[in-house]
Amino acid sequence: MNIAFDHLVHLTERPEQAKAAFEQLGFTASHGGRHLSWGTYNALCYFKPLCYIEWIGIADMQTANTCGNPLITQLVADSQEGSGFSQLAFRTNDIESLAKQLRNKGFTPIGPFPGSRQRDDGKLLTWSMLFLEDDTGGAFRYPFFIEWGDSDDMRMNELAPLMRHPIGSPSLSSISLYTLDLDRAIDGYRRLFGLPVPEVRHDEEGTYAELTVGGIALRFYKADDRPSTRPFLCRIAGIQPRRRFELAGGTYIVSES
Repeated sequence: MNIAFDHLVHLTERPEQAKAAFEQLGFTASHGGRHLSWGTYNALCYFKPLCYIEWIGIADMQTANTCGNPLITQLVADSQEGSGFSQLAFRTNDIESLAKQLRNKGFTPIGPFPGSRQRDDGKLLTWSMLFLEDDTGGAFRYPFFIEWGDSDDMRMNELAPLMRHPIGSPSLSSISLYTLDLDRAIDGYRRLFGLPVPEVRHDEEGTYAELTVGGIALRFYKADDRPSTRPFLCRIAGIQPRRRFELAGGTYIVSES
């Protein structure tokens, strides 16, 4: 399966405030645009090698409620719980072929769904999104998949200035997620991506199982007393000094490694 980590979706009432907070820390962040057919808008922070954090807000709840896109439906549901991380997206260069591979593995793909937004310079960005039917019983969340209308090389050239940060050379290193059934979540992700048995490790958050997928480490924690299965922590490496901060319901840790 040809995939790479693409982006982390962070739901917030004010994407522009999250952008400003990252800029104050020394990151380069940018205004994204509006998704008129979804009722949402976003701001972005890019990292090498072509991945990013998306801060997304709901501007028109009626449109978001009726647009039919599974990601937006999930964001609307998450908004009842409050701001915070919501989803992970993995990039592919052949979403139709990926859908066939997933069917062969026993999954039920939903889509692809088209997406687009117009940049401030007038260019129309296009993409396709593929989701999975939820067979988890609410124990964890599957990611979704995205194929961009432009090639990786073209996007790398266009986005290169946005991947240069005054604070240093940061990179997204890991994302931590809660699950109500750790064994089931690990088995689901292993089957989805064809991964080996994970290592069990410990950090200040507790005991977790780690899987590396498409260039990002995913740390799964048992949510003993937490009903949410949303991601809850994002680690950014390549920055000194180490710091931990809360932003719009999500926790970020920046550190040297």
